[in-house]
Amino acid sequence: MPQYYIEAHQSGCFYEVYINGILCTVRYINAGAMNNAIPINDKILKSGPQKVTIKLFPLGEIDGKEYPTLTERTRFTLEIFKRDKATPWEGLDYDVVHNYFAPTTTSEEAGPFAHANEPMYEETFTFNAEVPYELTGWSDSQVIEGQEGIEQEVLDFYKEYADVIQNQDEKKWVQMVETKELEYFKSIFYNDKSSEKFKKRIKLLSLPFDSKFKKRFPLDPYEMILGGDGKVITLKNKVKLGKSAFSFGVEEIENGESYKYRDYPYLFLHKPKGSDKLEIIR
Repeated sequence: MPQYYIEAHQSGCFYEVYINGILCTVRYINAGAMNNAIPINDKILKSGPQKVTIKLFPLGEIDGKEYPTLTERTRFTLEIFKRDKATPWEGLDYDVVHNYFAPTTTSEEAGPFAHANEPMYEETFTFNAEVPYELTGWSDSQVIEGQEGIEQEVLDFYKEYADVIQNQDEKKWVQMVETKELEYFKSIFYNDKSSEKFKKRIKLLSLPFDSKFKKRFPLDPYEMILGGDGKVITLKNKVKLGKSAFSFGVEEIENGESYKYRDYPYLFLHKPKGSDKLEIIR
């Protein structure tokens, strides 16, 4: 029951990591994250080569000083590892699959960054994964990149999704997320319904319908992001870096205390083969 993870560390830059073209994790804080291992099985449709894309961005303004480009001090490392889900988690009980560090002039991890003074750096590499499942995902989906009117179709879908939450149409919502969640559970939990993380995900998913508080927000300024070989699309926030352009208000009750906040879930959309409508796939 192999579970694959990525763990990234950065210095002097922000980053985005894409697995098979699907945005997987971002970091727009000028500090390393602790214990930031991210499971990626749901981005792995089947065994074989998997594509990883790294995008590094400059820090911009920090403490009154501008960093418009990447510098020689830019550092980024990424470790891809796997562990057997059937065994208890122990500190170093995993196998490293791939180690990556952003290129330097010396070809050594601690050397000066090789692409200093550039406004962005992007690199793609592959690693091999072996998984005991096969997901349809976006493998048979239409290529929507360049389709006429696709931007308006995406905007219409986001509006429909916001309506579903605002109107508390739980039946329609289940229909919209069912494929995505079934594939996620199959790849991450292997349908282990006794898993506490499984139960927690169900709880978080149902928050918009279990909470009395709901608030609608307009889309933030956005950038369309295409992935999955042009078959998957989402809207990335151009103002709140790293977040989705879509958001809604939600309330979470923890130990009797109410926490109201603005959630920014990414919706990765595709068009299944033979369909003319967008659907959520991740």
